[in-house]
Amino acid sequence: MNRWQILMVMLFALLCGSTSVMAQTPLATVPLGANASAIGFNPQTNKIYVVGGLGNSLTEIDGQTFQSTSIPLQNTGSQVASSEIAINPVTNTIYVINVVSNNVAVVNGATHAVSFIATAQSPYALAVNLATNKLYVADFDANMVTIIDARKNTVKNVAVGTQPSAVAVNWATNRVYVANSGSNSVSVINCQNDSVTTVAVGAYPVDLAVDVNRNKVYVTDTLGNELTVIDGKTDATQNIAVGSNPAHVKVNSVTNKIYVALQIPGNIVVVDGTTYSTTLVPAGLFENDIAIDEWRNKIYVADPTGNQVVVIDGATNTTSTFPGSGSYLWKLAVNPLTNEVYAADLVAQEVEIFAGVPGTLPLAILESAGQ
Repeated sequence: MNRWQILMVMLFALLCGSTSVMAQTPLATVPLGANASAIGFNPQTNKIYVVGGLGNSLTEIDGQTFQSTSIPLQNTGSQVASSEIAINPVTNTIYVINVVSNNVAVVNGATHAVSFIATAQSPYALAVNLATNKLYVADFDANMVTIIDARKNTVKNVAVGTQPSAVAVNWATNRVYVANSGSNSVSVINCQNDSVTTVAVGAYPVDLAVDVNRNKVYVTDTLGNELTVIDGKTDATQNIAVGSNPAHVKVNSVTNKIYVALQIPGNIVVVDGTTYSTTLVPAGLFENDIAIDEWRNKIYVADPTGNQVVVIDGATNTTSTFPGSGSYLWKLAVNPLTNEVYAADLVAQEVEIFAGVPGTLPLAILESAGQ
């Protein structure tokens, strides 16, 4: 898709999205035949990828026709096997963790060919460094990170802290950040030589997000009820009280706002990245995932207990909802090109596709797409 086509798609979405949103019903529902435990989107190919809880197959959904194709992975019997998906849009490669078999499935997006790369024990989370074409896999029980170099086809295990549970990449500084739940720390991997330094954070860090523009890392300390901010240049830290049991965190690098999901009770805390002031936004019963459309400044929150997607307007912090037609909306992905939201339903074994909330695109994006 060239820039002119992208521009046309965006303008069409803005003109046509409002009616569908007012209806608040899915544009389409795609059955999977398996519990939808993870979802990802490839903007280069306009394809959605969803993995079922048993890890036996990966479902590819065409973003234009909503037609689906099943890609066989690995039979793991009755055990829950897959937990995460990562996509490299540059190489059109999809990576899927298999917890039971201790490996990562590598799926060619063009041919659907599948290969497997062994990891250390209990791979739990993963992230791709698009600048180097390397994959970083946090191995929860092994206290390791498996580094997969897709260019050289090599694999290396690096020791980190106890119970690594989340990974994030700053491609601009060539650093990888790993949240170690069991040792209250973040391991910082220098990708040039794979050396590791340790930064102390709050109690039981479970998720982190990187603001590449400002070289900051945000870590949710679930048992410490705080958000730790790490300066990517100095590794200096600052703690911000956010409320009970912060879990998921995402950053809008355009507006410099950080969104933290509190699981008890289910609310979102909006943190100003400049002043570190906080605003509490009621957002349902139990927040399990956050996805951000930075172009339109809309934040989408998965509330599985309420079976809905809660939408936060980033400019006003007002909310609206997309009620699910299934039973337990679990994970989210956003397509900013078509202004669509993809919600994986864990229990109903399907993906619900919603028209996103309309918004005015920044002029810089329109100018860039038209060049």
